[in-house]
Amino acid sequence: AYAEYAPQDVTAPARPLSPAQRFDLDQLHLVGIMWDVRDPKAMFIDPEAEVLILGRDEGIGNRNGYIAAIREGEVVVVEAIRKRGDVIYKTKILRIER
Repeated sequence: AYAEYAPQDVTAPARPLSPAQRFDLDQLHLVGIMWDVRDPKAMFIDPEAEVLILGRDEGIGNRNGYIAAIREGEVVVVEAIRKRGDVIYKTKILRIER
């Protein structure tokens, strides 16, 4: 007997959420970028005033987002949103809040 193949649902992550994935992207504030290192890191503050340090390809936001690029002064986040069975990728640019 074959086990039934069930594709992973994009909306239900199998692994536990990281602190950065518990909140909406709009609730996370980009406050700094560690730029002069081999792997740049972005520093965010969440609604609970916790500091989150994230690198490229790390998950962020509660809509299957991940950090696609960290540039000087901004972070590019790509979110995968499901609409009527299709997955739509949305790009958001987060700039450092002065």
